[in-house]
Amino acid sequence: MAKLSAVAALLAALLLIVHATAYRRESDGSCSQQLQQKQFLNHCQMHLRLQCQSGRFDSNTSDESQHFQLCCRQLTQMDRGCRCDGLNMMMRELMREEQGQQEIQEMMQMAQNLPNQCNMKPRRCEMEMLSFRY
Repeated sequence: MAKLSAVAALLAALLLIVHATAYRRESDGSCSQQLQQKQFLNHCQMHLRLQCQSGRFDSNTSDESQHFQLCCRQLTQMDRGCRCDGLNMMMRELMREEQGQQEIQEMMQMAQNLPNQCNMKPRRCEMEMLSFRY
């Protein structure tokens, strides 16, 4: 009888863990859902645009600094495993706009180092090779 009670308690605990894990996954959502919730990392986009326009790889102006801080916050609020996917999706979104190939290449280089600049992991994201539309 004691063995049966122990097995029942173990099964109940496992069921509770499975239910909690499933609920957490549902509430976390997919990477694309997280990216939409973070407005396609709009502050990261603005940070990259401002850096590209100014020709610098630092954050000296108040606009650049503000967008950088908000970009880091948006990345922090995403699951660690979604950050690089999110940055790649963000770059695809940027490519849909009227940007030159050189600007996109510069933004990709900066985007892959954003996690490191924000002091989070992964430190570097590999950017997918994106085809350019002319």
